[in-house]
Amino acid sequence: MSTWLVARSSRFLEKRVNRRGFLERVALAGSALVTAPLTFALKPISAFQAVCSCSGQSCTCSSLCCDGYTEFCCTIYGTNTCPPGSRAAGWWKVDGSGFCGGKNRYYLDCNASCNGCGCGSSGLCSSSCTDCNCGCAQGSCGNRKACCTNFRYGQCGNDVACVGAIICRVVTCTPPWIFDATCTTTSATDNNTRYHDRPCLHDKVPYPEFPAVFVPDERRWYLADSLDDPTISSFDYGTVGEIPVCGDWNGDGTRTTGTVRNSRFGRFGDGAMWWRLRNDVGEGEPSMIFSYGEPGDIPMTGDWNGDGEDTVGVISGNLWKLRNANSGGAPDIEFTFGEPGDVFVTGDWNGDGVDTPGYIRGNRLYLRNSNSSGEPDIEFDYGSGEGVYVMGDWNSDGIDTPAHVIGTTWQIRFTNSAGGSDASVTMPVEGVPLTWSPGAVSGGPTLPEPEGSARLV
Repeated sequence: MSTWLVARSSRFLEKRVNRRGFLERVALAGSALVTAPLTFALKPISAFQAVCSCSGQSCTCSSLCCDGYTEFCCTIYGTNTCPPGSRAAGWWKVDGSGFCGGKNRYYLDCNASCNGCGCGSSGLCSSSCTDCNCGCAQGSCGNRKACCTNFRYGQCGNDVACVGAIICRVVTCTPPWIFDATCTTTSATDNNTRYHDRPCLHDKVPYPEFPAVFVPDERRWYLADSLDDPTISSFDYGTVGEIPVCGDWNGDGTRTTGTVRNSRFGRFGDGAMWWRLRNDVGEGEPSMIFSYGEPGDIPMTGDWNGDGEDTVGVISGNLWKLRNANSGGAPDIEFTFGEPGDVFVTGDWNGDGVDTPGYIRGNRLYLRNSNSSGEPDIEFDYGSGEGVYVMGDWNSDGIDTPAHVIGTTWQIRFTNSAGGSDASVTMPVEGVPLTWSPGAVSGGPTLPEPEGSARLV
């Protein structure tokens, strides 16, 4: 069926069925023709009944394998990402999902590679060209199908002309065009999938990080809850003149606030840096207070050992002194990297779960993949060098990448490479830029209620 015919037919039926509903029917009929062509063509039964054979497996029609949808990738492969040999080729959303704190939840179809086969104008190649076989995922009637549905929405991966059947689905609270830069914003909705879920989707699946701004003279924080049409919430925390920091201090998946008092007198009259870290988002008392570092050191935070918790560190000149616990004591890791006067940053540059050092000179970024002295592993130019830079995992792919902040405008890039911005956010105020994260895909802590703020255009 041509794209033109689908579009014309859907417009004709728009008053009777929504576009998503029409496309569901087209997809289901297409699946029936592929999986049971003679049964569907010659017998007076519905497409669902034809597909309900569960690809020859002895499953009842009430089993998940027979509901017409595709299984989640994390069930089959253990990760909530498209597996090797596939790519996202389309998406739809669920409105106001409880899994995403009341915001939309998005589902991306991962279609199989055609391995060089052509497909004509349909955009779909024959199953004989792919490396997957139609059936219940992992052979279980309790799992939905894999490699059975031959359909393509077409909002993602349009640089590839031909794709095969849908192998599995990815779910995210991040808009698809942010999660995968090949996706467009053309929307489809299927609220019938509102409660489709799997335990593996909640195994510390990271939420993306969002912009945060701290205004030191007001001790006020401003947090965005999205990179796309964000709501801004604000609250007071800290003391005027303190240095702001953010991190997941207790490993619960939430990236929360903290401040550092770079005091030459210290709490008891001795020069020290005092850390005041909070495990909840919003106003309140610190969850922990301790001293680490000396006056004049540069405070840094990160997960230095991959245990899921962000801990403290300081830089003296170009000597990095990192600690694997949020407490006072001797450094656990020491090394030199960069030069005094560089702009220092930290992040997970390669997705291995460990935060490592970086520095910026002008508009060139130098990033290293281990907490040790040595040469940068990654170098690239981004932005103009004016303003400031902040690193974050903006699309929850496990890799921290730069945002170039000038005034209230954040130009965000999703890869550690030269190029233009992939997303842009305007914050309501200028200040110290940081990143925060509200938790896991299943929900996590919510933002405090906005105070006199409105959605940004």
